[in-house]
Amino acid sequence: MVILNIFLFVLLFLFLFLIKFVETSFVSMRYGDIREILVKDDLFKKILLKWIKSGNLMLASLQFIRYLIEISLILFLTQYTGNFFYSLLVSFFIFIVVGEYAPRTLAIQKGVKNVYFLFMPLYYLALFVSPFVRLFILPSDIIIKMFGGRMVLSAPYMTELEEQIIKNILDEDDAQERDMLNSILEFKDTIVREIMVPRVDIVAVPSDISYKELIDIIEKEGHSRLPVYDERLDNLLGIIYVKDLIKVDEKSFDIKKLLREPFFVPETKKINSLLKDFQTKHMHMAFVVDEYGDLVGLATIEDVLEEIVGEIEDEYDEEETLFTKIGEGEYIISPKMTIEEFNDTFNIDLEKFKINEDDDYDTIAGFLIAMLGTLPKKGDKKEFDTFLVKVMEADERRILKLYLKIKNKEN
Repeated sequence: MVILNIFLFVLLFLFLFLIKFVETSFVSMRYGDIREILVKDDLFKKILLKWIKSGNLMLASLQFIRYLIEISLILFLTQYTGNFFYSLLVSFFIFIVVGEYAPRTLAIQKGVKNVYFLFMPLYYLALFVSPFVRLFILPSDIIIKMFGGRMVLSAPYMTELEEQIIKNILDEDDAQERDMLNSILEFKDTIVREIMVPRVDIVAVPSDISYKELIDIIEKEGHSRLPVYDERLDNLLGIIYVKDLIKVDEKSFDIKKLLREPFFVPETKKINSLLKDFQTKHMHMAFVVDEYGDLVGLATIEDVLEEIVGEIEDEYDEEETLFTKIGEGEYIISPKMTIEEFNDTFNIDLEKFKINEDDDYDTIAGFLIAMLGTLPKKGDKKEFDTFLVKVMEADERRILKLYLKIKNKEN
């Protein structure tokens, strides 16, 4: 009997945790999680559409089930201990920790991909209790109406934009529209560090540059704005606009008189917030700094907009080749190639080769640096079961060109 009681208690305990976890993960769904699940489970698409269609009723039903579990726990503990007040205190602790804080926080961090398999059984369970839920909703709607609010089942559980984006993700009709809406959903979660031009790739000029040297750099790089620094890049003085050079000639040229004020942002800033800053300040360029105030990159309004509409190319942009095949299973690859691009192109999952789970990198160059534990030099290589990566060109700051050898030709 004691074992049965413990089993029932643990079961209620676990169910309370899972209900809150699923409830929170549903409300805080992200595109990346959904896309990852759909690749593995097409059935999830059908059940998720049902959840979205009856979202408010599903959430209300889950809350109803959660309350039933909480009442059951109080009664169970009271019967087991014989002390109602003691049972109430223990239950309160369980509700706060196991039924609220822990599952909600984990659901936000881990996302729907960890519990998506529970969506189907919980959908039918919620559907079963929904008639009882509707009975409780009626008096609730009367109270809400008295205060001028919207009825329970018509109140939005997510914004209209988010709902439309989720539906378009699941709709296979218009790929172009779907891709743009997907980007909008990811947009609010993206930080500046993910889109910025890294420090080593910033094209900047010293404050003592001559007029002719400046013109040569402008013609070579094709940028309409250039950062200006004093002695070292961290000592930024401002930005020189190419259009301002029309007002001067070589004799009257004084770069310090033409400088525009620089705009600095932290690398952890959300890019939707950065876009608002660009709009209010009427600026197109921001310098990205880390927690110590050191310059780590540069972000432009074009970089931000490309997160929504995709790559924007103007007449000065040159298409960068990410890889070139030079033989059977042999390639020259760009160190800027992202991990995702590498995985998709060569059918190699780099995640399984991670040495340290805390390693944070976005490109194949970052992966190689993490594997070697130091900044690679020309000739350095790293060999794995199915492939080999070798540094073909590098300078004192970064990798410039990589060689890839696929050992397994089937890849």
